[in-house]
Amino acid sequence: MSAQTIDGADVRLALRLREEEQNGQALAFKGRLVALGSVALWLMLAAGPMRVGVGVGACVTMMATAGLVYATRASPWSKAIQFVVTVVDVTVIAIATLVPIPGAPDGALWLEQVFGRRSLFLYLVIYLTASALSYSARTVILTGAASLVALVGSFLWTALDQARTAGVDLLAVPQPWQVAKALFAKLIGPGFVTPEAFLIQQLIFMALCTGFVALAVWRARAHLGRTLLAEGERNSLARYFSPNLVDRLAAAGHDFESGREGRAAVLFADIVGFTRLMEGEPPQRTIDFLRVFHEHMAACIFRHGGTLDKFIGDGVMATFGTPDPHPDDEARALLCALDMVRAVEEWNRGRRTRGLPAVRIAVGVHVGPVLMGAIGSRNRLEYSAVGDTVNVASRLEQLARRHDAAIVASAETLAGAVQSAAFAARDAARFRAVGAVPIEGRVEPVEAVVVKASDAGLP
Repeated sequence: MSAQTIDGADVRLALRLREEEQNGQALAFKGRLVALGSVALWLMLAAGPMRVGVGVGACVTMMATAGLVYATRASPWSKAIQFVVTVVDVTVIAIATLVPIPGAPDGALWLEQVFGRRSLFLYLVIYLTASALSYSARTVILTGAASLVALVGSFLWTALDQARTAGVDLLAVPQPWQVAKALFAKLIGPGFVTPEAFLIQQLIFMALCTGFVALAVWRARAHLGRTLLAEGERNSLARYFSPNLVDRLAAAGHDFESGREGRAAVLFADIVGFTRLMEGEPPQRTIDFLRVFHEHMAACIFRHGGTLDKFIGDGVMATFGTPDPHPDDEARALLCALDMVRAVEEWNRGRRTRGLPAVRIAVGVHVGPVLMGAIGSRNRLEYSAVGDTVNVASRLEQLARRHDAAIVASAETLAGAVQSAAFAARDAARFRAVGAVPIEGRVEPVEAVVVKASDAGLP
């Protein structure tokens, strides 16, 4: 089924994904408050008194930026705000991690300790992982890119700081990279990896984390999109087909917009004297009455594996043999007609107990070639059967009143049903031949058989 048959599916999907992003931002906000609160508590218990202020200040700043993202999640500027906040957060993490506290006893060794513990790297990985809660691959990639820039910046920052501590002006020496490498070799310790490997290792790790987390978010969004579209298609199909066919048709990828010729049994049913029955009734009671009637008819159609073509006021049209023909289509159509008469009689028992008038229906059934396809406008398509067979079935249903019958079917339909093992002899015995009947708008008459209302319920 093409997206065109589901009016506005792409728009609704985009809105649904946007809603999930906003929900993700709300979840990320709550998660970040818990995480930052935990970090702040840990700093107060484990960090030195001079670093507590810096750490807690950074946590409070990031709580504030998280609140800004949360508060503006529905704003048209939300993406721009998210970009700015991500840059601010990564900058805050880098500064709070790398910058020594002026006057602190261990200030000169702070960067050595940071690189030994890889604090900045680990905090950025945590921040990157948390960005997945946003349910936005764009946000994850942005966070990863900002973190990669922060890692490169921290490497340069540390190189300049180590050079300054050693009294070396990196900008003035002939080979600044070689000097920086020597300083980093001392910083990360003998027997460790080279400075290039140290930096590249962190960049590769961060890039891989970014890719994997972004891929996970993208797959989750794609799965949600496929699920929503599939459910939309299934709901659309459920309007037409019996439940046992819906899943198969949704998975089969039928193109319902292209016409397809085939043989099918067509059934029409409506209420005899509906206007008189509802005379004087308020509109809402009429609607409630029709809803109950349609539910009874649809249950019969689906029970016999038919396709509900459409509701037409107080009537219903169904087909048997669509989308795929079966050897017992005629039998299932006639059994459905008998079942409809019985269902209405059962409904009437309850109506009589409430002092309501009985309902009588007329059913017409004919078998023959039909053209199945989606008809209508671009914004409202309807999968339906058209052709002479449909017209004949409708005329037979109208002839039921003239013959005082509950069911009028073509003899051709009954003959096809009798050949099926699904149609019992006692069901065939309910039908009485009435000969050729004229069909309005058609030159050739149709041999017809009828079932009286009293015969439809025989055991």
